[in-house]
Amino acid sequence: MFTNDLYPKATRADGSLQTEDDWQLIRTLVKKGASVGSNATILCGITIGENAIVGAGAVVTKDVLPGTTVAGNPAKELPQKHTGQ
Repeated sequence: MFTNDLYPKATRADGSLQTEDDWQLIRTLVKKGASVGSNATILCGITIGENAIVGAGAVVTKDVLPGTTVAGNPAKELPQKHTGQ
């Protein structure tokens, strides 16, 4: 799931419905080769770097560096496993 508003709300303080003028679209960038697992939540304004991996169910609250793997809530970088080759 990708969010597009940090403070989503349907109505104004006076109870009237909000319009397009009441909120700002905040873009998210997923770079080439990145993978996002199922049911991950990506907050708006985040960049997921090239070849990064976001684990299933992760809640991504800050940028993910290229080539890293993150998982959890909030998503944290996982150590890289080396095969010795």
